[in-house]
Amino acid sequence: MLAASPDLVALARSQIILLTQSLGAVASAIYITENIADGMPPNLIEVAVFPEDGVMALPEAFSETLPLAMGSSGLVRQRRFILPLMYEEAILGFLMTGRDDRDWQEYEQLQIQQIANTLAIACALDRRNQWLVANQQRHYEEQSNFFASLLHQLRNPLTAIRTFAQLLSRRIVESDPNQKFVTGILRETQHIQDLLNEADRPEPLLLPQAEHEKALLPAATIDLAPVNLNGILDAIANFASAIAQDRNIQFLSNIPSHLPKVLGNESGLREAIGNLVENALKYTPERGYVLLGADVKPDTVYIYVQDTGVGIPDADLPRLFERSFRGRQADGDISGTGLGLAIANELVQKMEGSIHVISQVGKGSTFAVTLKRSG
Repeated sequence: MLAASPDLVALARSQIILLTQSLGAVASAIYITENIADGMPPNLIEVAVFPEDGVMALPEAFSETLPLAMGSSGLVRQRRFILPLMYEEAILGFLMTGRDDRDWQEYEQLQIQQIANTLAIACALDRRNQWLVANQQRHYEEQSNFFASLLHQLRNPLTAIRTFAQLLSRRIVESDPNQKFVTGILRETQHIQDLLNEADRPEPLLLPQAEHEKALLPAATIDLAPVNLNGILDAIANFASAIAQDRNIQFLSNIPSHLPKVLGNESGLREAIGNLVENALKYTPERGYVLLGADVKPDTVYIYVQDTGVGIPDADLPRLFERSFRGRQADGDISGTGLGLAIANELVQKMEGSIHVISQVGKGSTFAVTLKRSG
């Protein structure tokens, strides 16, 4: 159903005031219309009228002469002026105005024509905006339905993987070096399950810009609490060493055995630091190394990820944490979305921490995460 937006209504009222105060119109009406079919009367939808009681809103004299007013020049009859709101040869509505004490002068008719032109452009922009909003809403709903179906279908293979890993775990003794890989599979499948649970939470469509971070997984609302870093870093080191071995990269760990607790969120930290380590492994060539370490300061804990990768150009550093920004790497052979660093940075900021980077092209990069100590 065609409707006028509040902005269009406000503009229409301002033009009626102009007609009344500047040109002495005693009654005016502005309508928008659906598509006009040949031989059929237009379906008029009121936008603004004066007086507000609508006494002059589409009187019989107007309705009888409306078909004649559909020409681009409109119709002037009995001191009443009817103009179609024309834009790109389409009639989008009508402006009707009148006075009883004198005829319209030519210069006044030109002014009314200018008002009609302004209203026609406003109507066209209003319709275009409404179409864009409706199209965006429809596209968002289609995407939401697609991802809801995709996430639902991920659950069955995830359950199967977890079940296979549990069966393997029962058949492998604790002293077997492969046990840590099975444990890693179980831990990561639980991580995926946590992400899927977050995705199940209903969210309103077309989130306001100020709330865009609510769509950020794994934690739309991050609850801060004292977190044990050793468990998180050890788990990341286990999966990183397996990936590094497969890619012929040396993975090193320099993590103190008893780190103090930090203020944070376990799921958020696992995601943030895991993204940094995965990035380091992705951009480090064979026979290079990646180092995950931690240092304890009086008020903070400093976690760093160092690599001997391709490095980051100075020009890319200011935009490094922007979503979907890949800089020079976008032209390379390594695929990516440009989301990992942005997600890591946003999560760490939510935990009242910060990420800093030092990099040199051809030499490698170091990412440092600073977190507050808890107690």
